[in-house]
Amino acid sequence: MRLKTKPQKRTFENTIPLINIVFLMLIFFLFAGSIDRDDAKNVSPAETQEQSSRELIAGALIIAPDGTITQNEQPVLVEDLMPLEGNKDPLMVVADRALSGQTLARTLAGLKKQGFSDITLVTVRAAQ
Repeated sequence: MRLKTKPQKRTFENTIPLINIVFLMLIFFLFAGSIDRDDAKNVSPAETQEQSSRELIAGALIIAPDGTITQNEQPVLVEDLMPLEGNKDPLMVVADRALSGQTLARTLAGLKKQGFSDITLVTVRAAQ
């Protein structure tokens, strides 16, 4: 004799815990990816020097907007400049803000070619 068995109802798996885990992982990776890395932890930043502008630019090379170079109010050519023996002070260069970047780069490259290894470009702090 054959007995009728009730058809078994298929039980549905609860997917809510799985969805919760997926969203928690999503939040974790969004947070972990947004943390800034400190790539410069082994780098010592440059120091700024607070000096009066008059003291800083005394004897500096002044580059005018048209590219002419003066030192101690006398016009000079890059080719005529030579580093002094035993002078460890950097060469101070003050460029006008209207000077083109190409002219400044060309002048600095010429100074480097003449043997100046330590060149400091003097700037002013912008008003905040």
